[in-house]
Amino acid sequence: MAERLSEWLDRNSLYIALLAAWIAMLGSLYFSEVAHYTPCLLCWYQRILMYPLTVILAVGLLRSSADLPYFVLPLSGLGACVSTYHYLVQKTNLFSGATTCQVGAPCSMIWINWFGFVTIPFLALVAFVTITIMTIIALQAGEPAFAESRPTPTWRPVVAIVLVVMVAFTILWQLNRKPVQAQAPFNTLETGAPMLQTDGTPVGVADSSGDASEGQRLYHEVCAVCHGQQGEGAAGLGTALRDSAFVAEHSDAELLAMIRAGRAANDPANQSGLVMPASGGRPDLSDTELLAVIAYLRSPALYQSGETQ
Repeated sequence: MAERLSEWLDRNSLYIALLAAWIAMLGSLYFSEVAHYTPCLLCWYQRILMYPLTVILAVGLLRSSADLPYFVLPLSGLGACVSTYHYLVQKTNLFSGATTCQVGAPCSMIWINWFGFVTIPFLALVAFVTITIMTIIALQAGEPAFAESRPTPTWRPVVAIVLVVMVAFTILWQLNRKPVQAQAPFNTLETGAPMLQTDGTPVGVADSSGDASEGQRLYHEVCAVCHGQQGEGAAGLGTALRDSAFVAEHSDAELLAMIRAGRAANDPANQSGLVMPASGGRPDLSDTELLAVIAYLRSPALYQSGETQ
């Protein structure tokens, strides 16, 4: 059994690598173009390393090139390093000074957190490691096994892999383009009553339970890249929070609930047209920490010019 598996991998390892590359490429496009998750700088580096592999592997397999592993391994190995670094930026404090990328979203932002540990760079890491391992297996099989034992004609499995992956992601694309029930905007109570007192003034007085000084630190670490250093907003990313009627008109509990839920791109209350990830992309933050950020948004410190972290 082990010998049969080894022989099967010798013959098909690079097809597995091709499959992993195409799934990774179309998956990243799904996250950015369908789910509207804004790529950060490290995401773009991983794309630069992954996307060429889809073409290199396909062309190399079509030509039965014995040199194909030597073109694949530098890209997949470097990509695995970048994905590992990105994952550590998201999940640890080892690189806390490197979490404020200036392209797209902050590199520390967590758009998905499946099972508590599966994030987008984790998925990229799995793809890069899979491609690397499969390519090493093909390389160790030797040139005769690599060049001569390929299924013939070689174009059939290559075309089949590409078509199957493209069809699968086209179906997912179309399914997720259908109108979805948008998250209700936080301009009404759960009962549907307007968020106004009887005299017409807004409700939503701060409960003063948050630590504004701790909130300032967390705001600059998590929120400032999208919403500005003093809450003034960032073009193409987040809306302004300073002098925000939305913040002023809602209670701390309501703002906390909105931050926890996030906001879909098609939400009627979404003014940026971009997804706000649940918990601001940091599901590890506690309610106490998020309330501290809210307290900072209500504090005079937000309005002090030239403030930096």
